[in-house]
Amino acid sequence: MADSQTQDYFELWEMNLEAMQVFCACSDDWKITPQGQYKSIDKLALGAVMKMMEVSNQKEMLSNIICMQHAALEVLGNG
Repeated sequence: MADSQTQDYFELWEMNLEAMQVFCACSDDWKITPQGQYKSIDKLALGAVMKMMEVSNQKEMLSNIICMQHAALEVLGNG
């Protein structure tokens, strides 16, 4: 019998830590459609976050965040 207090945990590899931190920092920067569906992370906000967090390879980080965005949209039912 499943406990309603049970939480799901996942392992985060060190190589993905910075991408996860940037993604989480953008959690309130999603563009939302008039129908209330998530569309994408605002790229201007993402650029500002990467600058503030002093991300050294912003091109690679953008690729990582877009990948995470697509996965999140599938979970949210918008992908």
